[in-house]
Amino acid sequence: MSARHTPGEETSDQHLAVLDELAQSERRAFGFELASSIAHMIGTPLHVISGRASLIRTAPDDASVGDNARRIEEQVERLAERMRAFITYLTLPEPSSAPEPVSGVVETALKLCRTAAKTRGVSFELGERAPATMVAARSTLLVLTRLLGFATRVAPAGAVCSLDVADTGDGRVAFTLGVPGLVPPAGRLESLEPPTSGESLVPEELQSLSMSAAIARRRGGSVEVAPGPTGRSTIRYTTSRTG
Repeated sequence: MSARHTPGEETSDQHLAVLDELAQSERRAFGFELASSIAHMIGTPLHVISGRASLIRTAPDDASVGDNARRIEEQVERLAERMRAFITYLTLPEPSSAPEPVSGVVETALKLCRTAAKTRGVSFELGERAPATMVAARSTLLVLTRLLGFATRVAPAGAVCSLDVADTGDGRVAFTLGVPGLVPPAGRLESLEPPTSGESLVPEELQSLSMSAAIARRRGGSVEVAPGPTGRSTIRYTTSRTG
Protein backbone atom coordinates (compact mmCIF):
# COMPACT_ATOMS: atom_id res chain seq x y z
CA MET A 1 0.00 0.00 0.00
CA SER A 2 1.46 3.32 -1.03
CA ALA A 3 1.88 6.06 1.52
CA ARG A 4 -0.18 9.21 1.19
CA HIS A 5 1.39 12.65 1.50
CA THR A 6 -0.27 15.92 2.21
CA PRO A 7 0.67 18.95 0.07
CA GLY A 8 2.68 20.31 3.00
CA GLU A 9 4.68 17.08 3.28
CA GLU A 10 5.38 17.11 -0.47
CA THR A 11 6.68 20.66 -0.23
CA SER A 12 8.88 19.68 2.70
CA ASP A 13 10.26 16.71 0.75
CA GLN A 14 11.03 18.99 -2.18
CA HIS A 15 12.92 21.36 0.10
CA LEU A 16 14.91 18.47 1.56
CA ALA A 17 15.80 17.31 -1.96
CA VAL A 18 17.00 20.79 -2.82
CA LEU A 19 19.08 20.92 0.36
CA ASP A 20 20.68 17.59 -0.55
CA GLU A 21 21.62 18.90 -4.00
CA LEU A 22 23.05 22.05 -2.45
CA ALA A 23 25.12 19.98 -0.01
CA GLN A 24 26.62 18.02 -2.91
CA SER A 25 27.43 21.23 -4.79
CA GLU A 26 28.98 22.69 -1.66
CA ARG A 27 31.16 19.60 -1.21
CA ARG A 28 32.46 19.89 -4.78
CA ALA A 29 33.18 23.58 -4.36
CA PHE A 30 34.94 23.00 -1.05
CA GLY A 31 37.14 20.31 -2.57
CA PHE A 32 38.22 22.68 -5.34
CA GLU A 33 38.99 25.53 -2.96
CA LEU A 34 40.78 23.29 -0.46
CA ALA A 35 43.01 21.81 -3.13
CA SER A 36 43.84 25.24 -4.55
CA SER A 37 44.66 26.60 -1.10
CA ILE A 38 47.00 23.70 -0.30
CA ALA A 39 48.74 24.06 -3.65
CA HIS A 40 49.23 27.78 -3.01
CA MET A 41 50.58 27.26 0.49
CA ILE A 42 53.23 24.70 -0.48
CA GLY A 43 54.05 26.01 -3.96
CA THR A 44 56.60 28.63 -2.97
CA PRO A 45 58.43 26.48 -0.34
CA LEU A 46 58.74 23.65 -2.85
CA HIS A 47 60.16 26.02 -5.43
CA VAL A 48 62.74 27.31 -2.94
CA ILE A 49 63.72 23.80 -1.83
CA SER A 50 64.14 22.66 -5.41
CA GLY A 51 66.25 25.69 -6.26
CA ARG A 52 68.55 25.24 -3.26
CA ALA A 53 68.98 21.57 -4.04
CA SER A 54 70.01 22.42 -7.58
CA LEU A 55 72.65 24.83 -6.27
CA ILE A 56 74.05 22.18 -3.93
CA ARG A 57 74.26 19.62 -6.74
CA THR A 58 76.01 21.97 -9.17
CA ALA A 59 78.61 23.06 -6.57
CA PRO A 60 79.22 20.12 -4.23
CA ASP A 61 81.80 20.36 -1.44
CA ASP A 62 82.20 16.63 -1.16
CA ALA A 63 80.95 13.46 -2.80
CA SER A 64 77.90 13.04 -0.56
CA VAL A 65 76.43 16.51 -1.17
CA GLY A 66 75.52 15.78 -4.77
CA ASP A 67 73.78 12.56 -3.83
CA ASN A 68 71.83 14.25 -1.05
CA ALA A 69 70.79 17.03 -3.42
CA ARG A 70 69.49 14.49 -5.93
CA ARG A 71 67.50 12.80 -3.19
CA ILE A 72 65.97 16.15 -2.19
CA GLU A 73 64.97 16.83 -5.78
CA GLU A 74 63.44 13.36 -6.08
CA GLN A 75 61.35 13.89 -2.95
CA VAL A 76 60.25 17.35 -4.11
CA GLU A 77 59.15 15.98 -7.47
CA ARG A 78 57.35 13.09 -5.79
CA LEU A 79 55.46 15.50 -3.52
CA ALA A 80 54.61 17.73 -6.47
CA GLU A 81 53.23 14.77 -8.44
CA ARG A 82 51.12 13.68 -5.48
CA MET A 83 49.73 17.19 -5.07
CA ARG A 84 48.84 17.38 -8.76
CA ALA A 85 47.04 14.06 -8.49
CA PHE A 86 45.29 15.26 -5.31
CA ILE A 87 44.08 18.43 -7.02
CA THR A 88 42.83 16.46 -10.03
CA TYR A 89 41.01 14.05 -7.73
CA LEU A 90 39.26 16.80 -5.75
CA THR A 91 38.47 19.11 -8.65
CA LEU A 92 35.33 17.41 -9.93
CA PRO A 93 33.49 19.01 -12.85
CA GLU A 94 30.68 21.28 -11.76
CA PRO A 95 27.26 20.12 -13.00
CA SER A 96 25.29 22.35 -15.29
CA SER A 97 22.82 24.69 -13.63
CA ALA A 98 19.56 25.36 -15.46
CA PRO A 99 18.51 29.01 -15.57
CA GLU A 100 15.59 30.20 -13.44
CA PRO A 101 14.09 33.62 -12.65
CA VAL A 102 15.99 35.31 -9.84
CA SER A 103 12.69 36.02 -8.08
CA GLY A 104 12.06 32.28 -7.73
CA VAL A 105 15.60 31.64 -6.46
CA VAL A 106 15.16 34.33 -3.79
CA GLU A 107 11.82 32.88 -2.71
CA THR A 108 13.28 29.38 -2.38
CA ALA A 109 16.32 30.64 -0.46
CA LEU A 110 14.16 32.48 2.06
CA LYS A 111 11.97 29.41 2.56
CA LEU A 112 15.00 27.18 3.14
CA CYS A 113 16.43 29.57 5.75
CA ARG A 114 13.14 30.44 7.45
CA THR A 115 13.25 27.80 10.18
CA ALA A 116 16.84 28.55 11.24
CA ALA A 117 16.17 32.28 11.20
CA LYS A 118 13.01 31.89 13.27
CA THR A 119 14.84 29.73 15.80
CA ARG A 120 17.50 32.41 16.26
CA GLY A 121 14.95 35.25 16.36
CA VAL A 122 16.17 36.82 13.11
CA SER A 123 13.95 37.92 10.22
CA PHE A 124 14.50 39.07 6.64
CA GLU A 125 12.93 42.08 5.00
CA LEU A 126 12.80 41.91 1.20
CA GLY A 127 13.00 45.20 -0.67
CA GLU A 128 11.39 45.85 -4.03
CA ARG A 129 10.19 42.88 -6.00
CA ALA A 130 13.11 40.89 -7.40
CA PRO A 131 13.55 41.21 -11.19
CA ALA A 132 12.51 38.44 -13.55
CA THR A 133 16.10 38.14 -14.76
CA MET A 134 17.34 34.59 -15.33
CA VAL A 135 20.34 33.27 -13.37
CA ALA A 136 22.06 29.90 -12.91
CA ALA A 137 19.67 28.43 -10.37
CA ARG A 138 21.75 25.98 -8.33
CA SER A 139 24.94 28.01 -7.94
CA THR A 140 23.00 31.19 -7.15
CA LEU A 141 20.79 29.39 -4.66
CA LEU A 142 23.84 27.81 -3.03
CA VAL A 143 25.60 31.14 -2.46
CA LEU A 144 22.43 32.95 -1.41
CA THR A 145 21.41 30.32 1.15
CA ARG A 146 24.95 30.31 2.59
CA LEU A 147 24.88 34.08 2.99
CA LEU A 148 21.39 34.10 4.50
CA GLY A 149 22.43 31.34 6.89
CA PHE A 150 25.55 33.31 7.78
CA ALA A 151 23.41 36.37 8.52
CA THR A 152 21.16 34.40 10.88
CA ARG A 153 24.21 33.23 12.84
CA VAL A 154 25.96 36.58 13.27
CA ALA A 155 22.96 38.94 13.66
CA PRO A 156 21.67 39.45 17.22
CA ALA A 157 18.31 38.05 18.30
CA GLY A 158 15.46 40.28 17.18
CA ALA A 159 17.46 41.74 14.29
CA VAL A 160 15.94 42.40 10.88
CA CYS A 161 18.24 41.74 7.93
CA SER A 162 17.43 43.50 4.67
CA LEU A 163 17.70 41.88 1.25
CA ASP A 164 17.57 43.85 -1.99
CA VAL A 165 17.95 42.39 -5.48
CA ALA A 166 18.60 44.42 -8.61
CA ASP A 167 19.72 44.04 -12.19
CA THR A 168 22.93 46.08 -12.44
CA GLY A 169 22.51 46.74 -16.16
CA ASP A 170 25.91 45.28 -17.09
CA GLY A 171 24.88 41.65 -17.41
CA ARG A 172 24.87 40.98 -13.68
CA VAL A 173 22.44 40.64 -10.80
CA ALA A 174 23.34 42.06 -7.39
CA PHE A 175 22.05 40.79 -4.04
CA THR A 176 22.60 43.30 -1.22
CA LEU A 177 22.21 41.85 2.27
CA GLY A 178 22.23 44.22 5.26
CA VAL A 179 23.30 42.42 8.45
CA PRO A 180 23.04 44.17 11.85
CA GLY A 181 25.96 43.51 14.18
CA LEU A 182 28.30 42.26 11.47
CA VAL A 183 31.88 43.55 11.60
CA PRO A 184 33.61 43.20 8.20
CA PRO A 185 36.40 40.61 8.21
CA ALA A 186 39.92 41.98 8.53
CA GLY A 187 41.42 39.61 5.95
CA ARG A 188 40.60 38.85 2.35
CA LEU A 189 37.73 36.61 1.29
CA GLU A 190 39.59 35.38 -1.80
CA SER A 191 41.27 32.51 0.03
CA LEU A 192 40.77 30.23 2.99
CA GLU A 193 43.34 31.95 5.17
CA PRO A 194 43.37 31.60 8.99
CA PRO A 195 41.83 34.56 10.85
CA THR A 196 44.08 37.36 12.06
CA SER A 197 44.63 37.99 15.77
CA GLY A 198 42.18 40.91 15.74
CA GLU A 199 39.45 39.11 13.79
CA SER A 200 35.98 39.31 15.32
CA LEU A 201 34.46 36.48 13.27
CA VAL A 202 35.08 32.89 14.33
CA PRO A 203 36.83 30.56 11.83
CA GLU A 204 33.59 28.81 10.84
CA GLU A 205 31.98 32.12 9.90
CA LEU A 206 35.04 33.22 7.94
CA GLN A 207 35.05 29.91 6.10
CA SER A 208 31.40 30.39 5.21
CA LEU A 209 32.12 33.79 3.68
CA SER A 210 35.23 32.53 1.89
CA MET A 211 33.40 29.56 0.42
CA SER A 212 30.56 31.80 -0.73
CA ALA A 213 33.09 34.05 -2.45
CA ALA A 214 34.82 31.05 -4.04
CA ILE A 215 31.58 29.62 -5.45
CA ALA A 216 30.59 33.05 -6.76
CA ARG A 217 33.96 33.47 -8.52
CA ARG A 218 33.58 30.17 -10.35
CA ARG A 219 30.48 31.67 -11.97
CA GLY A 220 32.14 34.99 -12.73
CA GLY A 221 30.65 36.74 -9.69
CA SER A 222 31.90 38.10 -6.38
CA VAL A 223 31.10 38.48 -2.68
CA GLU A 224 32.19 41.62 -0.83
CA VAL A 225 31.56 42.91 2.69
CA ALA A 226 31.51 46.63 3.48
CA PRO A 227 30.77 48.53 6.70
CA GLY A 228 27.42 50.29 6.80
CA PRO A 229 25.65 52.79 9.04
CA THR A 230 24.26 52.22 12.52
CA GLY A 231 26.22 49.09 13.41
CA ARG A 232 25.39 47.00 10.36
CA SER A 233 27.46 45.82 7.44
CA THR A 234 26.47 45.06 3.87
CA ILE A 235 27.23 41.87 1.98
CA ARG A 236 27.05 42.34 -1.80
CA TYR A 237 26.86 39.23 -3.95
CA THR A 238 26.90 39.54 -7.73
CA THR A 239 26.39 36.85 -10.34
CA SER A 240 26.05 36.80 -14.10
CA ARG A 241 22.72 36.80 -15.88
CA THR A 242 21.93 33.82 -18.08
CA GLY A 243 19.36 35.49 -20.29
